[in-house]
Amino acid sequence: MSPLCIIPPGMHSILLSVFLLSGLAAVADEPAISIQDGEVLSLQRCVAIALARDPDLRGLGYAADAADARLLQARSQYLPSASATAGYQKNDAVKRNLEDPYRSPALNTFDDKTVGVSVSELIFDFGKRYSSVKAARFLRDAARSQRDSLAVKVAADVKQAYYAVLQAKRARALRSEMVEQFKQHLSVARTRFEAGVRPKYFVTKAETDLSTAELDFLRADKELQVAQAVLAAAMNFFSAPAFDIVDTLDFEKYEAELDDILAKAFSTRQDLQALSEQTKAAGKSLAAARGDLFPAFYATAGYQFAGSRAPLSNGWNAGVNVTADLFSGFRKIGELSEAKDFLRQTETKVESLRRQIGLDARKAFLALQEAEKAIKTATQGRGQAKENLEIAETNYTTGSGTPVEVTDAAVLYSNASMSLISALYDYRVARANIEKTMGMR
Repeated sequence: MSPLCIIPPGMHSILLSVFLLSGLAAVADEPAISIQDGEVLSLQRCVAIALARDPDLRGLGYAADAADARLLQARSQYLPSASATAGYQKNDAVKRNLEDPYRSPALNTFDDKTVGVSVSELIFDFGKRYSSVKAARFLRDAARSQRDSLAVKVAADVKQAYYAVLQAKRARALRSEMVEQFKQHLSVARTRFEAGVRPKYFVTKAETDLSTAELDFLRADKELQVAQAVLAAAMNFFSAPAFDIVDTLDFEKYEAELDDILAKAFSTRQDLQALSEQTKAAGKSLAAARGDLFPAFYATAGYQFAGSRAPLSNGWNAGVNVTADLFSGFRKIGELSEAKDFLRQTETKVESLRRQIGLDARKAFLALQEAEKAIKTATQGRGQAKENLEIAETNYTTGSGTPVEVTDAAVLYSNASMSLISALYDYRVARANIEKTMGMR
């Protein structure tokens, strides 16, 4: 009998629609999101692209779906199981000993036809079924939390790469500014040398400073290209078109308190929730292993047609069965011991992760405070260095300053500007780490 014969009329089209929708869903799972050439991306869009294209994240999504399917399998234990049997057997005695009084009826020539259905339902198993269903549900929730935890990590990696690009862009702009300044110094030195009011040393010193500034610019340009490649890789693009990003590196105070960070982290961290759900599942698995030590009670019923010629004999049966393993080679004792040890293992993982979360929260909070102070100090230092550079350049232009003085002032200004850029980057990264610690995308 074809399996389709037992499907009620009208269900064929429904099943076909389900299969088609499943195929479309599988196609939709492929990363279709892309970047347009020359597009300017915000941080939120970069994160969205990374989440949509990350293969590991999709893999954990499939794992969560599989865990949901296992929960469905576990819940099926609450429903009765039904089976149908049909058989045909032809018996032909090729050669029989008619004088044998103990000859088997199976050696006679006849046809045997059987058709029947049976239903079985678990009545009571000392909590094994209930515990296995609860364990499957906790594992399903743990799989979802693991997927969400990876999403937070992906977002944090994108944020750090995003801010690294902004840092590299500002560093490159600063190096370009220094190149232009040293070109001006060289122009002034050549003019005064040609006028005979300054020695050749002024020209060679300006040329040396310009060469150094150009080398610094080349390094900064390379670092920007590397940072852009890292950001593209964080978004799972390895041949992305040229794109730009919105500059959000300027200081914007982020209100955060350590106690609030810890409270939020302990209540919402997805990896901690995943371990907590795994611990609950381990506890239910232990209960299921204990329940397996006791017998299980089943109710059964059936109806059968059998015989060698029509009309076939028929009849029904019903009853209650008890099944129990008297000895299984210590298998059940081993399973119970394994379940106990696994529960203890997951409990220690939860404790270890809570300690790590506490440490990460404190480190990120202290880094945020340090970066904020560094921004204030670096801003003040950059202002002073800029004023000092303006004075040195005025003296140099008017002829009262020396090349060493203007070079020292330019280097001081460059270093102060780089310190400010680094402090702004550190502040943004510290904020991203706090958000990661709290389980925020």
